[in-house]
Amino acid sequence: MVPGLPEVAEHSHREVFRVDAAHPRYPLLSEAFWAHLGRLDEHITAPHADTLGLAHGEHLQVQWWTDETGQFFAAQVMDARSGGLWEVFHVPTGAGSPVVGRRLCMGSPAALESLDGLWLEVFADVLADPAPIKRHPAFVELVAAGTNPAGVVAVHDDLARIAKLQSDVHYWSHLAKTLDKASSARVSPYTPPSDPIASPEAQDSSASQRQWALKDIGEWARLNEDRIIIMQRAISTTKRGSYENPALLYECLELLATEYTQVKTGQADRNAFKNRADSMGVEYGGSVEPSVAGELGDLYFIRWNGRRQFLDQHLSKGNARDPRFCLRIYFLFCPVVQKVIVGHMPTHLPTGRS
Repeated sequence: MVPGLPEVAEHSHREVFRVDAAHPRYPLLSEAFWAHLGRLDEHITAPHADTLGLAHGEHLQVQWWTDETGQFFAAQVMDARSGGLWEVFHVPTGAGSPVVGRRLCMGSPAALESLDGLWLEVFADVLADPAPIKRHPAFVELVAAGTNPAGVVAVHDDLARIAKLQSDVHYWSHLAKTLDKASSARVSPYTPPSDPIASPEAQDSSASQRQWALKDIGEWARLNEDRIIIMQRAISTTKRGSYENPALLYECLELLATEYTQVKTGQADRNAFKNRADSMGVEYGGSVEPSVAGELGDLYFIRWNGRRQFLDQHLSKGNARDPRFCLRIYFLFCPVVQKVIVGHMPTHLPTGRS
C-alpha cells in the first residue's frame, strides 16, 4: 500500500427505496413540465391528471405517470433531434420532504444541455431542500411504486462505486511507483521557476496581457496546438458555455499543457502539478468507471489517431450543477504525441446517477 492513499473497504451498502405517493404538501410540477416541453415541441400537450401514457410530438416522445394531484410525477423523454434519452421525477414521501431527480440515460452534450435547462426552470423551486437519496430510481421503478398501493421496494448496492474507488487507488499507486522508479534512475532536469522582481517593462506587458473569453477558445487552441490539443467538440461546447470564470478555465488548460505534461513525460516531479492544482483550488482525478462510460454512448469518448479513446481524466472546480459555477475539463494524455487531448469542457458530463 502506498502511503497517503486511501484504503477502500471491500463491502457493500444496501439501500432500500420506497415511495409514498399520497403526501399532499408539495407544489404541482406537471403543469410547468408540460409547458416547457410544449415550447420545445409544439405537438406535445399536457395529458389528463392521474394517467400513465405515451405521447409523440415532432421530435419528442414522452412516457409519463402522474397522480390526480400532479404531486407524484415521473417522466421519460426521448429526443430524436439530439439523440438523448432522459428521465425526471418528483416524489412526495412520508418523511415530509420530496425526492427529486434526473438521469441522462443516453445522449450527446446537446441532450445534457436540454435536460439542464428543463431542470433549472421546472424544478428550481423544489431543489432547495430535497430529501437525501443515494440512488436515483429508474422511471419503471417509479411507475411501479406509484401505481401499487402497497409500494415497491428496490434494493441497490454500491459495488460499482467501490470498484471505481479501488480503480482510482490502483491508478495512483501505479503512478507513484512509476515516478519513483524514474526519479531514482536519473536526475530530473526540471527546475522550479524562480519568482524574480518584475521589471517595469514586464509589469507593463503583464498589465496589457489579453483576457481570454469563452468565445475565444478556438483562437487559443490554434495558438497553443504545439503544447495541447483541444478537440473541436470541446471548442464548440465552450463557446456555448456560461461558466462565469473563463480565466480559471484557461489557467487549467495552461496547467495541463505545462506541469501535467512535464510530469507525464518525466520532466518534472509530480508535486509540480499537484502543488499548482491545489493552489488553484482545482481537483484532479479519474472521470468515471469505463463500464459506466460505455453506457452513456460517446460522451466520454473521442476519435483520436483513428481509434475510439476514453477520456479517463478530468479537472474539476465546484460541485453545483449550475453551469455558471461548475467547471469540468475531461481529457486524456497521448503518449504518442506526448500531449494532453481535451475532449469536453466546461460543463459536467453525466455519471449515470443523475
